[in-house]
Amino acid sequence: MSPMGEGGERPDGALPIFLSVLVHLAVVALLGWGWWSYRAPKPVPQQLAIEATIVVDKAVTPEPAASAAAPVPPAPVPVPAPAPVPMPPPVQLSAEKQQQAQREQEQEQHERAAHERESREQREHAAAEATRKEQEAAARKAAEAAQRVAQEKARRESELRAQLAVEERINAARGSAATAEWLSLIRDRVTHAWIRPPSARPGVNCEVRVTQVPGGVVTGVQIGSCNGDAAVRESIEAAVYRASPLPSPTNPDAFDRNLTFTFHPDE
Repeated sequence: MSPMGEGGERPDGALPIFLSVLVHLAVVALLGWGWWSYRAPKPVPQQLAIEATIVVDKAVTPEPAASAAAPVPPAPVPVPAPAPVPMPPPVQLSAEKQQQAQREQEQEQHERAAHERESREQREHAAAEATRKEQEAAARKAAEAAQRVAQEKARRESELRAQLAVEERINAARGSAATAEWLSLIRDRVTHAWIRPPSARPGVNCEVRVTQVPGGVVTGVQIGSCNGDAAVRESIEAAVYRASPLPSPTNPDAFDRNLTFTFHPDE
């Protein structure tokens, strides 16, 4: 039953309000249907037709037909968004495959450890070989040095023995009667070459030191203790140089570069 105004008459603004309420209800219905269609697994688009019956009281002046018959456009049907593609669940390895993977991992670790051990052993072997070679080289150098020292020692000992043998032979020769005869010959030659100075007194006795080279050539004369004056000394020195070269000994081992004899011409 339609609401009535005072005096049993319908107010003029009731019809537009009623139509507005109907339009809002239709829009809400369309939105609800669209939401239900979007959420449904297999949405089936449908068209909802809205039918409205307008009751017009005879006592009320009807509104213009244009406003009463204006159709309400249907709400746009929302396009459903594509459903997200679910990620495939992680592949669960079987127990056998897990064991196989574990065995392969252990085998790889074992091979890596074996390779590292082999590399370490090779490095240690190379270091030991280098140390061995260094020790052998050091030992070889030490042996060579010891050999050189031994050879040098043997050479010096040999030279010393040879020198001692020569000295023994020379000493034996110089102490022999042949050396005494050789010195007597030198003294006689110097005496024959001496020119007696006027100041020389009888019984001249002087020590004469002579330096000579092989062959008897005199290279130096010194007068040691002497009972004569300077003129006698100089005369004896001149006589030695005049007697050069001095006679050689019959035994070469008796030769001496430095000779010492006593000059006494009056005997």
